[in-house]
Amino acid sequence: METLTKRRETMPGPHCRIQHSMRGIRCLLFGVLLAVACTSVAAELPGHFTSIIFGCRSENLADFESFARRAKQSGATHIVITAEDLPWAAWQMDTPGDPYPAWAMSNVGLLKVSPPEALKSYLPGDYSDLVMGILRSRCAVLRKLGLKAAFTTFEPQILPERVYEAHPLWRGPQVDHPLRSRVPRFAPSIDNPEVLALYRESVRKLLAACPEIEILSLHTNDSGSGMSWSGGLYQGPNGSSLTRDKKMYERYRDFFASLQSGAADARPGRLEIDAEWVRESTPELIAGRLDPGMAVANLEGPGATPYKADAGFLLDYFYPFYPAQGIPVPVRYLEELEEASKSAAPRLFYLIGDRFNRDLYLQIYDTFAANPTQDDVSRLRLLRSIAAERAGEPGASALLDAWLAIDRVQRDTDILNFGGTTFYIGSVQQRWLTRPFVPFPEDLTEQETMYYRKYQFQARSEDRARDLGDMQGTRQYQGLGGWAVTNKLFVRMISELNRARADLRTIGETAGADRKPRFELLDARLRVFQILVDNCRDAIEFQYRLDIARSGRLRRPVEFQEDLTDIPDWRAIRDVARREIDNSSVLIDLLQSQNAPLIELAKTREEENIRVLGPDLVDQLRRKVKIMIAHWEDYKRLFVDEESKEPKFTTIPH
Repeated sequence: METLTKRRETMPGPHCRIQHSMRGIRCLLFGVLLAVACTSVAAELPGHFTSIIFGCRSENLADFESFARRAKQSGATHIVITAEDLPWAAWQMDTPGDPYPAWAMSNVGLLKVSPPEALKSYLPGDYSDLVMGILRSRCAVLRKLGLKAAFTTFEPQILPERVYEAHPLWRGPQVDHPLRSRVPRFAPSIDNPEVLALYRESVRKLLAACPEIEILSLHTNDSGSGMSWSGGLYQGPNGSSLTRDKKMYERYRDFFASLQSGAADARPGRLEIDAEWVRESTPELIAGRLDPGMAVANLEGPGATPYKADAGFLLDYFYPFYPAQGIPVPVRYLEELEEASKSAAPRLFYLIGDRFNRDLYLQIYDTFAANPTQDDVSRLRLLRSIAAERAGEPGASALLDAWLAIDRVQRDTDILNFGGTTFYIGSVQQRWLTRPFVPFPEDLTEQETMYYRKYQFQARSEDRARDLGDMQGTRQYQGLGGWAVTNKLFVRMISELNRARADLRTIGETAGADRKPRFELLDARLRVFQILVDNCRDAIEFQYRLDIARSGRLRRPVEFQEDLTDIPDWRAIRDVARREIDNSSVLIDLLQSQNAPLIELAKTREEENIRVLGPDLVDQLRRKVKIMIAHWEDYKRLFVDEESKEPKFTTIPH
């Protein structure tokens, strides 16, 4: 029987998934499963994968080693050593009020962690020493286990302005997002031979310390990185005017060659490099001029053939429920794995960003490797077999149904993903979860805003910062249309989450004492995500109704009207605010009732940042509620002053 170690081709898109099903059709399908279970023949996997790369976030070195050992049992040849579990470069947040480096500080960066001598005086040595120490330890583990390493980063990555003041010709393209930054940020120019020498030295030092690194995956033109004169840059093609006419294939080829030369300086053996997120208009033309082991947009030179196939994700950015934690997406993983198994690429990446369900994804991988799926029926059959092992036969169908409901929820989160899901760039990066919803936010004092305002991703005006609908400089869900469409999706998500939670209660009725706590914890995590869904729903609706009220369309009725004390439009916005108060109170109770992680929090108050909520979340939620109650009477000020609006008649002369 062949294993998954032997197969693949290029992935077409983020995730191809099974379509929504009516309940009756699903029941009929389960009947079909039973009928074909004994006669279905699994497809054979052609054996061509030469490298299988596993990755998962680790809490410490022991956790990293445990994962690496288990991944090796599944056939892994390489382990990613640079998940978002390395220390973040908080020093890159060097300009008060400028949020843009928040997207870069989690990315290790070659020049940041392995600085060449010429940059050491500009970069904090304690940061690079700390990160390099972790990388050395991880590679030592891999060396002991007979495994190799993969290194992921964003390049060429921004450097402090002081570097370019001292070395003006090193300045490359401006790479910040124009709506999300307050100061220009520049990546180094890889057209400059001196910059290429810096990268060569950096890689030489890195691989001298970590010779196990054989695969280097770069993201570019995003998150504080970019290639000179690339059409994929946020600011449009730009860079040093001295090298404007250089061909793009030459830039990638020369950059990759410098990195590979640094590797050759450190140890024998090849370094394979690919660049993702390039957004080049004709990547196949660039790839056609590259050497083997070099790739752009998943096209490897010189034949522009598929470089790798991947399933899963590592970055929190791609986790559909962030900041909620521990909600599994087995349907997505299986579908992506099946699609990956059709690839002709020689490398497979299997990435586990949801570390709390690591064993589930490894089980899916191993089960698929033994019996590959090829359609809806075989996928459901495989997932049900795993569900039976985890919940027992009596609860297997209920667990499968819960997984399918969760899958439908995460599909809807994809619809609300514009530079990040609404939960990530709304609840976290705009601090919807912790900031008070009040009718006159401009009246809040500095003492009332200081605990959340500094963590908002907002590079424009204070008026925009006070607007709940402003997300990273854009108003994606503005007005009636924005509220109406998102509300339908949020309501549908809540319905599916309720269904999944009902399934978990069904499992609990038959699960043994050893299994029951696992499903109770998953129920709590789904409840937390429901609260996040409600938080986003409340924020968008509150701003919509506030815009209406403050545009002068909310009028107090005349005194003799029966609805004097119940004014629907006025009641509607206060109902949203009350929902949010109660929502916050429920989250407080949940967080206090569970020791297991339910939501991603910084370990210390100093580590709270734009992308990660603080460890004192409960206190911040209490503060939010207190401020909202303190400003409850402010809703009366929303009424149009009828007296000032009365028409003034002019006296007509006789």
